[in-house]
Amino acid sequence: MSVYGGLPESILEGLRDFIKTYTELKQDAPVWVEYLGNNPTEYAVLPLAGSRVVETYITGKRVMSYPFALQSMESTADDLERLETVGFYEAFAEWLDAQTEQGILPDLPKSKTAEAVEALGWGYLYQDGVSMTGVYQVQCQLIYAQNAQESL
Repeated sequence: MSVYGGLPESILEGLRDFIKTYTELKQDAPVWVEYLGNNPTEYAVLPLAGSRVVETYITGKRVMSYPFALQSMESTADDLERLETVGFYEAFAEWLDAQTEQGILPDLPKSKTAEAVEALGWGYLYQDGVSMTGVYQVQCQLIYAQNAQESL
């Protein structure tokens, strides 16, 4: 359900709202869309380039892919902080797997139904920042079905 009530307006909004349910996010840390601030800890969900159509059926139904990334601005001042952040991303990837197995998936806009969400790899230090900070990232993928009338 969208933070504004009802179905989300976009796939990205649905993913952001879904990720906000992950209980290991740092308390009161914002989860932005296509924006990441400079202060630890903040999170961002952003779309990635990639193939959209996985499969098309004769009925017109399509199985679609939506590649995205979860990023966070984190402190990189010492090994302990870096190890904690890597551990967070390992647990996040496992959480995505568990959510898919349990059928707990993101709400999507009308005529789209989530089928799976998964991490495509492990989280890693994507960009070294200034003042002992860095951007960590894990690339993910949402697989969803799109009804025929919306495929045109």
